[in-house]
This record gives sequence, C-alpha cells and structure tokens, in this order.
Amino acid sequence: MDKVMMSTWLEMGDYLKAFVVQKIKDEDAAKDIVQEVFIKVHSKLHTLDDPQKINAWIFQITRNLINDYFRARKKNSFSPMPDEVIAPAFSKNETNQLSKCMLPMINLLPDKYKEALKLSEIEGISQKELATQLDLSYSGAKSRVQRGRVKLKELFLECCVVSTDKYGNVIDFEKKKCVEGCD
Repeated sequence: MDKVMMSTWLEMGDYLKAFVVQKIKDEDAAKDIVQEVFIKVHSKLHTLDDPQKINAWIFQITRNLINDYFRARKKNSFSPMPDEVIAPAFSKNETNQLSKCMLPMINLLPDKYKEALKLSEIEGISQKELATQLDLSYSGAKSRVQRGRVKLKELFLECCVVSTDKYGNVIDFEKKKCVEGCD
C-alpha cells in the first residue's frame, strides 16, 4: 500500500498543488495545504477501503482542506463592533427615488420575466404559488425569478452607477442615463 501511495503522490503532487492554487489564489498557502494533504493521506492510508480509488480519496481530502482554509479565513476576518459605522444609511428619499425606477425597468423585461418578477417581488406571492399560477415546476419558477432578477440588475446597472458595501447592500447611487419614465 505504501508503494501505491508514493507512486500516486509523485504523479499527483504538482497537479494537486496547481489545483489548490487555482482555488485559493495563494501559492504559499497552497503549498501548506498540499503538505497537509500528504500528512493526512500518509496517516489515514489504512482507512482507504479500495486502493483503486486513491486519487478520488486524495482529492476529497484536498477539497476538505480547502474548505477548512476558507472557513478559517472567514472566522479570522475583521468583524466590526456593533457601534462602528459600516456605511452611511440610505435615506428614505434616496430609496424612494431608486424604487421609482424599478417598475419601468421591470416593464422593459421580456414578458415571462416581467410577469414572474411582478408576481413574486411586487405582489409578494411565494415562488410555489408562482409555479402553480404560471403552470411551471417549482424549480422552473425559481429559475425564472432568478433570471429575471439578473436581467433587471443588468438594466439597472445601465441606468445608474451603484455603490454597495462588501455585503452587496446599496449605499449610494448616481444616475447615468435612465429608461423612459424614470427621471
């Protein structure tokens, strides 16, 4: 079994490192992760039931360690104190101005997306009810709403320059050009 592992490792080492670098975009951290993979493979080799599946097993260990890497980075990232100001509050006036553009833009969408967004976002019906009403599967209704949102966002970004915080919340906007009826 050790011969199988060593030959596999020699064959996969560089490929594994490239795989990890592609995922995490940090060569030094990738080297560390690949080293951890090697240690885990070596220490847990006795748990491998089918030696012919060693490549898949190694890649599963690698994916798990990449996930651990991102979890650790997320846990250690800066988290502001509750009393710190993250972004300026979006005033009601700005929100009202921005919301006036939504309906004209929704009306510019192809009919199937326009109908799905009006029903789900404006009228507030659930996507399950939307599926029933439009005679679609539930996943089809979800997809249609999602695609409609993407198309609406594209239209919106043609009209305005939007500033968001790191969480995607709108903090400011500036008009570039607007669709008809959205002054």
